[in-house]
Amino acid sequence: MTAKRLNIFKHLGLFLSLIVLLGGCRKQREAVIISGPATPNFITRNMEANMLQYDWITAKVSTEADMNGEKMSFKTNLRMRKDSIIWMSISPALGIEVARMIVTPDSVKFIDKWNDKYYLGTHDFIEERINVDLDFQFLQDLAVGNPILYDSEGKFKGTKDDEGYVLTSRSKAKVRKITGVKYTRKNAEAMEDTIVLDVDEKRYDKVIEKFDEDNNELILKRYWVGPDNFKVIRTIVNDLLNLRSIQADYEKFEEVEGQFIPVKMNYKIVEPTKQAGFRMEYTRVKLDKATTFPFTIPEKFVKIE
Repeated sequence: MTAKRLNIFKHLGLFLSLIVLLGGCRKQREAVIISGPATPNFITRNMEANMLQYDWITAKVSTEADMNGEKMSFKTNLRMRKDSIIWMSISPALGIEVARMIVTPDSVKFIDKWNDKYYLGTHDFIEERINVDLDFQFLQDLAVGNPILYDSEGKFKGTKDDEGYVLTSRSKAKVRKITGVKYTRKNAEAMEDTIVLDVDEKRYDKVIEKFDEDNNELILKRYWVGPDNFKVIRTIVNDLLNLRSIQADYEKFEEVEGQFIPVKMNYKIVEPTKQAGFRMEYTRVKLDKATTFPFTIPEKFVKIE
């Protein structure tokens, strides 16, 4: 993971509310029988083999959002071409389109129909205004339910709980000094619902002064993997440097073209002074059917410089 990707946490809730991709709490699942070994190699190998494979994807997305108590709902027409383009048409409950956006690995375009404006340019414009680094891979994985911020070269520990396998990123001594936590098989289950780890203030102040904003050593990642289809059913990522956390829960999967896709996703983002939750439901999901990405700017709209 690059240092730039870590900055995704900055005010992530604001950006995700605009692009329709996050949610809140989770429901209880029944205990399952786990027969395979809980070794990191076994879990990562099977998880990677069952990540969604696609070239094209289209879907209708219904979203309910809660931003610090302010609730809203909207619908999105989502179209994607892998590693190339994410296209979104956003409408409130009445169904009238209010915004259209295209994100590519190096550009952003959007039409703001509320204010009769449009923007064509690089990611810089958005990043400067909402203080978020737009990482295309992150957005892409977020949209299709592949493990977010996953590093295939990273080192993990493997455990089991009553829902499946758990992958936990191996933490260095500096991380353990801040959290006071050492991950073991015994305490893995007890920590499963902890989106914000308890951080010892004295330890934090002493250790944190040695780090800068772009350091990626203070990121803890946990992935819960279902034993039946090896899909990620929950992710919790803690950014200890900035005391931010993101939790993703996948409630329901459907089989599309021989692959399992999450169609109910709940995400929660917690920062020191605010939090955001998003519940998303996908319908009419189609894989590998080539589509178009229409983007026509009305003549009287004003360009945002």
